[in-house]
Amino acid sequence: MTGIQLNTILSQFKEYAPLYLADQSWKNVELLVEPSENNRIIERILFTNDITEPVLDEAIERQAQLITSYRPPIFSALKRLTQNNWKERIIPKCIKHGITIYSHHTP
Repeated sequence: MTGIQLNTILSQFKEYAPLYLADQSWKNVELLVEPSENNRIIERILFTNDITEPVLDEAIERQAQLITSYRPPIFSALKRLTQNNWKERIIPKCIKHGITIYSHHTP
């Protein structure tokens, strides 16, 4: 398998847009969902402004291992992960399909 290790990609993201520049008092940035495989190799990344169910379906269809989104899908604390609304449905679906979520900010 060719590609780049997840940790290498995350380091590059943080170099380009250092976390200290984000107003982390209200914005949830950085790694938000990480499937359990260690030393993950990333071959496909989907960039988006918002992670919605159609965007997640596109990532699955394109076999992306990483979604990076400007707006974090997890903004405040989730109290449950059910099938009742799209914000709760996307997190388990990402984990099921081995998709990492990273939310960045504008430098």
